[in-house]
Amino acid sequence: MAIANSRINGATHSRSRVPLPHAVRAAAVGIAPILLLYALYTLLRWTFINRAAIVGDHNANRVLEFERSLSLDQELWLQHHVVEHGAAVWFVNHYYVFAFFPMLVVGALLAAVRAPRAFHYWRTTFIVSLGLALAGFALFPLTPPRLLPNLGFVDTLMLRGPRYYGDEGGASIFNAYGSIPSMVNEYAAMPSMHVGWSAIAGALLVAAVPARRWMMGLAVLHVAIMQIAVVATGNHYLIDGFAGLLVVLIAARIATRLVPLQWATRNESHRARPGIPASGD
Repeated sequence: MAIANSRINGATHSRSRVPLPHAVRAAAVGIAPILLLYALYTLLRWTFINRAAIVGDHNANRVLEFERSLSLDQELWLQHHVVEHGAAVWFVNHYYVFAFFPMLVVGALLAAVRAPRAFHYWRTTFIVSLGLALAGFALFPLTPPRLLPNLGFVDTLMLRGPRYYGDEGGASIFNAYGSIPSMVNEYAAMPSMHVGWSAIAGALLVAAVPARRWMMGLAVLHVAIMQIAVVATGNHYLIDGFAGLLVVLIAARIATRLVPLQWATRNESHRARPGIPASGD
């Protein structure tokens, strides 16, 4: 009996493991559309830059007036406290630059392999939110705080680096350091998809490593730190981050019409096996 049980357990364990070649293929097939769409997103939002340069400052004044009416105009206060400390500036700058896209890619890769149904749902949410964000950039171009030094704002990336959006001459990773025209639309500030897609990255990580409180805490912390980073670096106003989260919430609602919501919440490592009913069935 013990030998039989060990064989059954061994067979079950082997079935639960994803073969490496299959895992690599699933990750590549799953992540490729996200990378291609992100490249398209970068290109398309750049096409709005001419109109953005004209109305961006006006919209910035409208945002600041709106925040002031709600006592949410805390950007200068936050920047003042961050800029006083070199270590704090270094942290928010590097978190803004290096924790955004890598976390999204890592979350997508893990979920594509470990929770493909959840990955499908959140990938759909990402695609829908990308479209909504592009509409926001086109309809409401917004000059970010860092481009308004006359109001007291500081561009911390230019101050301490890394100079993600370009140096004094405009050379950056987005124009092959001066070799090609820049693909950056610096007026694409509303909504902040740095914050919105950080929430999707967190959801993907939670789906990939379910039933772990520390992962849930990491996901929430990632979004909170990104919200602080986008404001402290002068790249966004406070409400831009809230708008980014709202865009993802709307996109997730739309995605439920396309992909069953249970795909986003079910612990896929505990799917029912033949002859054994799943809990709640």
